[in-house]
Amino acid sequence: MKILAVADVHSPRFHEEFKLEISTYSEPDIFLMAGDMIHRGIAEEIVRVLDTIEETLGLGFPIIGCFGNEEYAEIRKTLVNLVEGRMTFLDEQSFSVNSDGKTIGVVGTQGSLDKATTWQRRNIPGVKRVFERRARRASSLLKGLMKKVDHTILLMHYSPCLETCEGEIDKAFAWLGSRKFYSVVEKRQPDLVIHGHVHNSWTHEAMIGRTLVRNVAFPAVGTVTELDLWS
Repeated sequence: MKILAVADVHSPRFHEEFKLEISTYSEPDIFLMAGDMIHRGIAEEIVRVLDTIEETLGLGFPIIGCFGNEEYAEIRKTLVNLVEGRMTFLDEQSFSVNSDGKTIGVVGTQGSLDKATTWQRRNIPGVKRVFERRARRASSLLKGLMKKVDHTILLMHYSPCLETCEGEIDKAFAWLGSRKFYSVVEKRQPDLVIHGHVHNSWTHEAMIGRTLVRNVAFPAVGTVTELDLWS
């Protein structure tokens, strides 16, 4: 199975670079977007991103995304309406697709942080409980999905581990990811975790037990990430 994945295009900020890079790839079986595809809540940019993907790669594959911190909560319904029929946003939800005779289950979530930002503490009531709930919800969704599919993917914006944050200052991990999600991955062992958010890492791949973790943030990787798995 050929998977293309990307995060943190922050369109229009890196859109031209993204457009140039995606032109070097061929049609995948599935395209994953791990959040912050638009810049600071500019909802209309998601249409521009989808136009680029479809004009370059075609229409014959599902596009699945999760929300990042720059897909602000107040515009998420607008985003869902703008992409209706073209892609699927998963917000603490699961989705299954069939490809090459196999069923792939995807759980999508923004993820959690070990330490809420100042803005989050001021604007998200009970943010600590929200982060804890997201981890529990992801664990529950993965558990249920694994009984029904051949392979599972956890698609999230924030990082679940320190290893794919190498290059950032150590103390920054609290604002980049969550040890709670590390525990979820360690316990549930999905086949693949795709995340973004970490712009300055130089290590883009890690293993948590049997689980492959990939940071696909465009500023870190410099291109779209391609994976060939489960063939």
